[in-house]
Amino acid sequence: MEYLTRIYMYGGVSVKDVESSKFIKAYAEHLKRGDKFKEPSWVDIVKTGFTKELSPYDRDWYYIRAASILRRLYIRPFTGVGGFKKIYSKKNKIRVKPSHYNKGSGKIPRSILHQLEKIGIVKKTKKGTRKVTSLGRKEMDAIALKIHKETQPNKKEEIDEIDELNEIIEENKEETKEEEKEEEKEKEN
Repeated sequence: MEYLTRIYMYGGVSVKDVESSKFIKAYAEHLKRGDKFKEPSWVDIVKTGFTKELSPYDRDWYYIRAASILRRLYIRPFTGVGGFKKIYSKKNKIRVKPSHYNKGSGKIPRSILHQLEKIGIVKKTKKGTRKVTSLGRKEMDAIALKIHKETQPNKKEEIDEIDELNEIIEENKEETKEEEKEEEKEKEN
């Protein structure tokens, strides 16, 4: 209980403390509302991998993929384009033939990472991998804190309710002890 009160009181919430799907949706909306991150012209016709037949149906899939990539970089820094190709890979099952493993597209994560580098959220390391900058961490943690406050009930009220319940339980214990003492006195008499 002390841990929950500390998180609520001090705002020590990170991306890891929030449900991934809610964070990705919220950060995708944040990227979409911003002026700096733009989707390329080829977004409506590109496939996300070799195993796919068509482009994604959702119009905002590029922003969702960008938020997903950024969350992955937050949790596991120093990931490159090849790592994201593996993350977004899939088995290709073609009718009767045995299924084969195929990597995802490399163009999509590469273009997303380039744009995030221009904004200043991601930076490239000497080895060619990427990691989230301090500015990006602050921005992501702020969104995570906002989501955490929306999804969690008011902890202060919850703690007050728990304290009231503990007081009632203690009163009941005292009453039962008094009743037991009275019963013992009656048995002695």
